[in-house]
Amino acid sequence: MADSEFWEKFNRGTMDRRTFVRAASLLGGAAVFGLPLLGCQPAAPKQTFEMKMAVPTAMIQLNPVYSGDARNMFRDQGVVNAFTEFAGGADQARAILTGNYPLGVTSTPAGIAAWASGEQARLIAGGYNALGIGFMVRPDSPLKKPEDLKGKKFKLGFSRPNSNSHIACVKWLKDLGIDANNKDQVELVATGGIPDTWTATKGGVVDVGWSAEPTVSQLEVSGEGRTLFMWWDADFVATSIMTSQGFINSNGSDLKNWVTAYAKAVDWVKNNYGEAAKDLAQVLGIDVPVAEAALKKTPKEVFSAALTKKQMDHTASLSVEFKLITAMPDWKVLINQSFLPDNLKDPTY
Repeated sequence: MADSEFWEKFNRGTMDRRTFVRAASLLGGAAVFGLPLLGCQPAAPKQTFEMKMAVPTAMIQLNPVYSGDARNMFRDQGVVNAFTEFAGGADQARAILTGNYPLGVTSTPAGIAAWASGEQARLIAGGYNALGIGFMVRPDSPLKKPEDLKGKKFKLGFSRPNSNSHIACVKWLKDLGIDANNKDQVELVATGGIPDTWTATKGGVVDVGWSAEPTVSQLEVSGEGRTLFMWWDADFVATSIMTSQGFINSNGSDLKNWVTAYAKAVDWVKNNYGEAAKDLAQVLGIDVPVAEAALKKTPKEVFSAALTKKQMDHTASLSVEFKLITAMPDWKVLINQSFLPDNLKDPTY
């Protein structure tokens, strides 16, 4: 790849993970996940706004952002994205609220919890309005079905507190009749993002670890891992676009441009699974058929930039049930629909 093409990809935010490693070496080893990849690359064109974004480790929920970048949807609206990956929803929320990364894709429970703790968190769009978590084991694990966990003490890996994987773990255990707070039964271990959690599972640090598509399909196809159970909640808003009230006040027009591009990208992905799979495969460094298989498992209506009140009520109620927050949020404060296209705004809030 020529240097001009490399930096163009860098500024557009469309580097694959192998190119990301090259960036780290070119920048003197300073580019690592959780630290900004900014300041050393050529400046973006003056007419564009560089949006520093906190995002999870690569997963299917980010497909609209990947495809929107790859197909210049954000650039066409005058925005270029600079992504930094964080291990869990709480880490993403913290990065956004410090102002270092004024916008991000975060787990909805993490955004709700940040607001409940007194932060000026604001949710301005949805994206992946369902939750599918794969609970993975090694191929040689004695655990063959979820019921095998009963009566045994085991370790279960999730990403970070107040994350989607945290909610899914607690809910899944409850469905099995296992109390997540009973340490004589289970120990919940914050193992981080998908790659780190699989490393912990493979290495025996935990017996079962969380994952998500397309990594679930990749582990199954390669034979490296086995799905003990795929947990699915079709009413859960897994990811939201989060910012702060301060950034809304200072950069409202930039947010409007970004959300306009994002809504287009979400619609494009759900109507172009074949092409979207290529974008997802490039970022993750996996085979396109694996990415296609993962997308085909996802009902198209799951991809939506809307924040529907019915689904948000359900998502927040689980956070209340599992004592991640003490009361239902004030949606009129937490949710700001002003940047969404009119057809995606829910008038029932």
